[in-house]
Amino acid sequence: MSKPVKYTVAVVLKNNQDPNEFLVVKRPENDPDLAGHWGLPATTMDEGELPENVAGRICKKKLNCEATPTRFLGIMFQKRNSYDIFLMDIEMELKGSNKPDIHQAQTKGTAYTEQKWSKDPLDLMPSAKSGSCCSSIFLTDRGLLNREEWISSLEGSDVVA
Repeated sequence: MSKPVKYTVAVVLKNNQDPNEFLVVKRPENDPDLAGHWGLPATTMDEGELPENVAGRICKKKLNCEATPTRFLGIMFQKRNSYDIFLMDIEMELKGSNKPDIHQAQTKGTAYTEQKWSKDPLDLMPSAKSGSCCSSIFLTDRGLLNREEWISSLEGSDVVA
């Protein structure tokens, strides 16, 4: 029997007041894949949904803000124990004066426990080393991870369940 396949989008939300800052969110301790890790906000695509629309939905439903897609960062495929995943990162810029607030989220999926603006991409290194696709894509885009090394390190790995 084949495993389900998830198509997922993660958002790199840039602060419109300081373009060097991006939003990171902490996953809950009961998260089945990356419990307690800091990462990027993400969600699974609905059937037929365009990636940039998913990115907007993440901002609206999970972060209670509005943002504009500005750049595609990359895509990654990963085999996990219970499903396979295609995940892409999309950079977004916050619109106007609104600010993200995970505590106002209207999500049915993962509810993040903390959020913070960061200027340090290395905040995402622990989650990348634990198998996070979105953090790996982001850090590769920033020149902090070698794509071939992290791909080979995950082959046959059971790092992410």
